[in-house]
Amino acid sequence: MDTAMKKLLKSIFLPVILLFAFIAANAQTGKIVFDNISHDFGSNVPEKGGNVTHRFVFTNKGDAPVTIQNVTVSCGCTTPAWTKEPVAPGEKGFVDATYRPAGRPGEFKKNLNVTSNGDPKMISLTISGTVVKPPLTVEQEFPVVMEQIRLSEKAFAFGRVVITEKESKPSEIKVYNSSETPVELSFKNVPDYLQIQSITLQPKEKGVIKSVYAQTKKSKYGTNIHEIEVFANGKKLQETLTSTITLIPAASGDQSKLKPVMNFMNNNYTFGNIKQGSVVSNEFKFKNAGQADLEILATNAVNTNNDNLKITFPKTVKPGEEGIIKVVLNTKKLKGPQDFNIEIITNSSSNPVSNIALRGNIIE
Repeated sequence: MDTAMKKLLKSIFLPVILLFAFIAANAQTGKIVFDNISHDFGSNVPEKGGNVTHRFVFTNKGDAPVTIQNVTVSCGCTTPAWTKEPVAPGEKGFVDATYRPAGRPGEFKKNLNVTSNGDPKMISLTISGTVVKPPLTVEQEFPVVMEQIRLSEKAFAFGRVVITEKESKPSEIKVYNSSETPVELSFKNVPDYLQIQSITLQPKEKGVIKSVYAQTKKSKYGTNIHEIEVFANGKKLQETLTSTITLIPAASGDQSKLKPVMNFMNNNYTFGNIKQGSVVSNEFKFKNAGQADLEILATNAVNTNNDNLKITFPKTVKPGEEGIIKVVLNTKKLKGPQDFNIEIITNSSSNPVSNIALRGNIIE
């Protein structure tokens, strides 16, 4: 190609290239600007108050119409809606975010990603808040009915308490006076290791019955279950309350010391159907798998005062050695299905209470 031709082509294409560059530099485009990109519904969104919606409003501050192409959400609990038609320069559009609080108590924070043909191509919006459960009805809060009073439950459940503690953390039962007159609640047949204070409730008043464990000489290791009589204005109610507390020994002061570990070869024995008056006997073998002496401090037959149950055991078992707990049951006064849960209380700080079980059916 000669020089003249090159000059000719250059004179033709250069203006065209410059024209396209000018058009590209001055191309019109929409520009989305939201009034706000986040919204907090607050700390009191009712769980059963229906869906909540917030409208995010934007203005097209560009020089060409802008279209929202899509809005995606971070979970199925949020539903979006938006302006579908193009928004002219200077005009407004919206994105609606609807959150469904039903079945979702607690805090929430959800994102909505808005995609458009404008500037910017993607914008992230955020909704947040806290969903609160509806207040309980009296029937829901106090499901246990005892004549003119209602209770949240029927048992003081202490869990495990170290027997050397002078006083435990209180176990509480919420109570409601459903009658039209004042009610004084008092309690009898309370074990000497428990303290329960009387309480007086005005009509339709709520209160709390508190019980604490207080160490006594009669406190014994293991699970103690006791039925407590309830009196309303001096009248004994038919129903009773139950206290359940498992008393365990205090852990060794030096937790770095080697510890004993009680491992049973078999901790269940089923004796099947036997005739009333028969004697059942079984040996439960175990091994001290720890590296310190295992001391058996006590045994406790849970929820039974059966004098016909005899338990013998070694006081101390050396590391690596085996031991036997022998259980003998005289069925003279028993009949029907039997299920004996026996606790073994040891000096093992990691697991001070182990269990063995004796089960069967006694026929006449």
